[in-house]
Amino acid sequence: MTKDLGLERIPPRDGVLRPAAHVPEGSVEGLLNAALRGPVEPLDLTSGHRSLLTALDEALKRGADGDAAALLDVHRSAYTVYEGLLGHPLGVAAHERSAWLNAFRWKYEEAVLRGDTEEIADRLPSPRDATRPEFVREWFLAEAGERNTLDRQVEDHLAERATVEQLAHFIQADGYLNYRFFDALVLAQSHFMETVKHEISHHLWDECGEGEGHRAHTLQFTRSLQTLGLSLPTVPPWEDWRPYAGHNLYFVLACNRRNYFRALGSLAMPELFDVDRDAAVVKGLERHGYGAETDFEFFHNHMEGDAEHGPEWLDGVILPIVEAEPEAGIELITGGALRMLAMRRYNAYLAAMLGMAAAAPERNA
Repeated sequence: MTKDLGLERIPPRDGVLRPAAHVPEGSVEGLLNAALRGPVEPLDLTSGHRSLLTALDEALKRGADGDAAALLDVHRSAYTVYEGLLGHPLGVAAHERSAWLNAFRWKYEEAVLRGDTEEIADRLPSPRDATRPEFVREWFLAEAGERNTLDRQVEDHLAERATVEQLAHFIQADGYLNYRFFDALVLAQSHFMETVKHEISHHLWDECGEGEGHRAHTLQFTRSLQTLGLSLPTVPPWEDWRPYAGHNLYFVLACNRRNYFRALGSLAMPELFDVDRDAAVVKGLERHGYGAETDFEFFHNHMEGDAEHGPEWLDGVILPIVEAEPEAGIELITGGALRMLAMRRYNAYLAAMLGMAAAAPERNA
């Protein structure tokens, strides 16, 4: 039987490299794209590879000083790298064994984690407190439950004032994060203990539509786009570094075994934090005459589903790990704090995109 692939989002075989005419000459992105289009060279670094790594170092330094253009160049380039790791197996960007690509990832990931961990330092408890399971659970609930002024403003705008066009822009911008969340979950499934695997498997079953293919969350999201006459372009519509950085964080953590506990902590936070966001989007859509339950099932279902997923993730993943390995507590919390930082940056991006306010400059790597 031939399956209708109209709703499926299959990775483009050509990858997500932007056309050369759209890429600034001499940028990290331009040098990276040239390397990705070149032959797979597992061990040797060419002069082009060395130029790329030098450009990355320089852009990371400028980004650390607040250069938004350098941050966009770096994070958009890293997005291209992770899409190569997750993309079409026969595509030109499948270079994961190449020495130059692993050097690129190491430089990027170390700089991002170093800078962002410094930025969240005041949100972290003592490692000793983090060895207690109930303390860790309460920390996650308290951090996810806190709403700063901008968080509330974004949610209020989506619910009460956003036009249909603004809601459409929001949904389209959010698409890549929603599609790749499934992949981040899959990468977190590698073994630590059976209880954890069970809970993640339960979550994956839900993401897949509980055995009913048309109810898969990615397909629900595709139908939301279609309701608005939209689709996702090959390259995200983000002309800002913050959504790229938040997207990449899933794979900075998930693609490195030493960051496994941080990856799990990071995955817990959207389940706890996004419930109010989903409710705001549903309210905004219904304000414009849509029936959210039928027209935008993705957001309607997540409004209810995440209210269950968050506590289930805490009780089925976070607490068992801390009970079995108390020193993992601070790692789980660090991952949660890194994700909260990324989500707050994303809210600042949304505020600017929706014309609410000028987003304040923020430092990253």
